[in-house]
Amino acid sequence: MKADLVITNGKVITVDRDFSIKQAVAVKDGKIVAVGGNDQIKPFIASDTKVLDLKGKPLLPGINESHMHAPFFGASRPPLSLDLTYPTIQSIPDMVAALRQKVAEAEPGEWIRGFGWDQSTLEECRNDPSKLPRKGDLDAVSPDHPVAFTDFSVHTLLVNSKALELAGITKDTPDPPSGEMERDANGEPTGILKEPGAQALVAAHVPLLTREEKKTALLTTLSHLNANGVTSFTDAAIGPGGEDFLYGVMGTEFVDLYQELLAEGQLSARVAVLLLLGDYGALTYEDLENGLKTFKVPSGFDKTCLQFSGVKIFADGIPLTYTSWMNEDYVSGDAGHGRSVIPGDTDAQQRENLIEMIKLVHRHGFQIGLHATGDRAIDAAVDGFVEAIEEVPGGEPRHYLIHGDFISPETAMVLARNNFGIAMQPFISAMISDFEPAVVGEQRAAYEWPTRTVLDAGANLTSSSDAPVTYPNWRLGVQAAVLREGLVSGKVSGPEECITVEEAIRSYTINGAWQDRMEDIKGSIEVGKVADFCIIGDDILTVDPHKIGAIPVLMTIIGGKVVFEENGGAFG
Repeated sequence: MKADLVITNGKVITVDRDFSIKQAVAVKDGKIVAVGGNDQIKPFIASDTKVLDLKGKPLLPGINESHMHAPFFGASRPPLSLDLTYPTIQSIPDMVAALRQKVAEAEPGEWIRGFGWDQSTLEECRNDPSKLPRKGDLDAVSPDHPVAFTDFSVHTLLVNSKALELAGITKDTPDPPSGEMERDANGEPTGILKEPGAQALVAAHVPLLTREEKKTALLTTLSHLNANGVTSFTDAAIGPGGEDFLYGVMGTEFVDLYQELLAEGQLSARVAVLLLLGDYGALTYEDLENGLKTFKVPSGFDKTCLQFSGVKIFADGIPLTYTSWMNEDYVSGDAGHGRSVIPGDTDAQQRENLIEMIKLVHRHGFQIGLHATGDRAIDAAVDGFVEAIEEVPGGEPRHYLIHGDFISPETAMVLARNNFGIAMQPFISAMISDFEPAVVGEQRAAYEWPTRTVLDAGANLTSSSDAPVTYPNWRLGVQAAVLREGLVSGKVSGPEECITVEEAIRSYTINGAWQDRMEDIKGSIEVGKVADFCIIGDDILTVDPHKIGAIPVLMTIIGGKVVFEENGGAFG
């Protein structure tokens, strides 16, 4: 057999069962036909075979982003949105200066969108969580342009007075049914809206993206992913429940756009989609029941390229906004132990309603990706997974938790016993670990994101960026998982939960393939699997772990075809 592509003289990190290291790979018709030493692969070279000499550079399986919001990420990047991420923005004055410049360029009355501000990296907020930016900061430079700035976590929206005016929000506006509209001592809205239920009060008035802008958002995302070695990803929420969420970044039209890009040959990654069948972050049983009955799930295309096999459910929010559903009270604030976003007057009612929602989706044969951060939410979710497979056994649903910040060792073992998974985001840990002790206390903050506990329990752990929450640089994720150092202070948080570089790489490759039910098709460099590769510029297995995040991606290959090449050609 003569190969279409042969890669030689590399450090081929196969991520097979033994994590073996090889030297060369041969590819034919988009699949791997041989892996071994240079001499073993040489016979596959013909006169028309493309040969890449890696000159000793490492070759990994294509990276699998197991949890992100692809259209939202693209819409949060220029030109569609103002970049408010760290380190560009490190203080409230930085944020105001960026807004001032944008106002000078904007059309009269134009809405100004921004994304990525992070209270844990704003100078004013580091030691006092209450010193958030508020409408007055924005009003000073943007009295006539409505402003909507979403924080990095997507759980807090900051707006100015003009935006509140256009949304008809005043002191007399009733509190939203879920989430929080923050008020000052006089009852006036401050411009801070927490969780989707409250954000919707303003978000419904922000102009929706046009179809062309939505396509631009997806193409922007694919470009960034390919440049970072990502060849597969899970889009964690699109569907009828996302029509109005933050100017339509999760709406049903993206279901059509994914199929359109696939047909046009522009879908330069393998995609698994979690369907959003009710309001983002505020689902009800009725939402799910109606969506499962009425939403037509696309079919008829190659599922190794695009699949709609999952449904997204939310159990709670996040710790930083005191909206994680915890077993014990927060150490600051007056939120008690938080609440679920699931309807119900008591913890017991919310738990039961969540479990019924899980069982409903399971009966319809979908995989469930369930957002749960607090330990009370996690325990209820996993109980629901177990009850669902006991009620309707068989198959291999591979339901999984998303985030799972405070999962206990006992619950992690339940995941493992029942072939469930958990999708964590190690770089979020680095972003918030300096801030978390003030919210949940030193002990819980050090334990948060317990990757070692999860792996020791035998559960399938995947890692991802949750973009746009963090940028999809998986090397930073590996570095964070290995070191657990705070982004600002460098302080190690919970050293006993560190994992090895090898384990972190698995969580970004073969474990993500498992989540997609495709571990026999992708996720490692083995004969018969698709030729999805990521070539990097330094040896990730031996370099100082503090330098892993800066390792460049030199080339990305999907199905044997180059989709990204640094500087127009790194290899001969």
